Formats: sequence, structure tokens, C-alpha cells
Amino acid sequence: MRFDYDSPIIRFLNKGADLLILNILFIVCSLPVVTIGASLTAMYAVNLRSVRYGDGYVVQTFFKSFKQSFVQATIAWIIVAACGLLIFFDIRFWSVMGEGMIQKVMLAVSYALAGILFMIFTWLFPLIAKMKDSLWHQFANAVKMAVGYFIPFTVLCLLIQGLAVYFAVMYMSMLLMMALIGFAMVSYMCSFFLYRVFSKHITEDSLGADDLLYQDRSGEDEQS
Repeated sequence: MRFDYDSPIIRFLNKGADLLILNILFIVCSLPVVTIGASLTAMYAVNLRSVRYGDGYVVQTFFKSFKQSFVQATIAWIIVAACGLLIFFDIRFWSVMGEGMIQKVMLAVSYALAGILFMIFTWLFPLIAKMKDSLWHQFANAVKMAVGYFIPFTVLCLLIQGLAVYFAVMYMSMLLMMALIGFAMVSYMCSFFLYRVFSKHITEDSLGADDLLYQDRSGEDEQS
């Protein structure tokens, strides 16, 4: 009996195994909490590479990115986490201040800031994984891309992450799934949309006529 190692079933099983390994690496390397930013960046480095070039080199790519981006990603995570905590306590504060116009306005502002922070968070660590720049420019680019590509890319990524959180909170089975493979799966799904944007801002060699990411650019090059 011969196995077709390029069959859809085998590719699906290989992908599942890669995501399982990646999810374990992400959780284990995030346990110190302060390293969550570096772990997120490394996870996106693996998935962005997978979207572009195919599967493989999960462990090697993860730890290479974890090491290279550790300082910048850790500082970025501390800043984002600190802002998130401030917004959280601000919401808690205004939630117990009784009813009134000022309370409603301040709660609306706090929730709006939380949404903006989540948008920046969605783009920031994939950017650190894919592009080399100063931390200030990484934050600035995260804001520009979150706003500039709000529809459909930011919305789709927020929807994917929001649904994952909702189902994990509402259903124990989904919480177990997140612990098993969910973080890597969410990152992988978002990476498809993120890379569509990144491909407009970076230069990479074409993979041939079937290159979906750069087919539009190759057409422009031929016309020029």
C-alpha cells in the first residue's frame, strides 16, 4: 500500500501536527508572562512563513524569531499590557461611579481606547515578526495598517480573534481546543489576511505563475 505524501489528507495531518507543536511552544514560552510578546512574534513568524512558503521548520523558525525579536517584542508587550491594564482599571472605575452623562461618556471613551489598543495589538507583533524597524516605527506602522486596511483586513482579524475568545469563554470544549491548538490556529488564520497587506510593502521573489500574493505586482512590472 502506497501513501501519497502530497495528498490533501496527509497535508491536513501535517498542518495539524505543525499547529499542535507551535501551540505548545507558544504556551510554554509564554509562561513567564513577560515573554508573551516574544512568543507571539515567534508564532507569527512561523505562520507567516507557512502562508508564504509552505509548512516546515516550525521549531527552528520559532526559536530563531524568539531570540532575534526578544528585546523589541518584550518591550512592546510591556507597553501594550500596561496600557491594557490602565484601560481595564479605568473601565472598572467608571462602571461603579453611578449613572450620569459624564460616566457614560468616559465609559464610551475607555471602550473606544480598548478597541484601538486591540487593533494595534493585532498588527504589532506580526509586524515585528516580518519587518525590521525601530520600535517607534513598528507602533506607528501598526496604527497605519490597522486604520488604512481596516476594511476588510483589520475587521476580519478582529472577528477571528473575537469569536475565538467568545467560544472559549462560553464552551469548555472550545477552551480545551484553544489550549491544544487554538492559539496557533487563530494566528494562522489571521496570517492569511496580514500577509496580503505585508506583500504590498515588502519585496520578495515570485514563486512563479501561481503566486497568488504577487500576481498583481508581477502584472504591474510587466506593464512598466
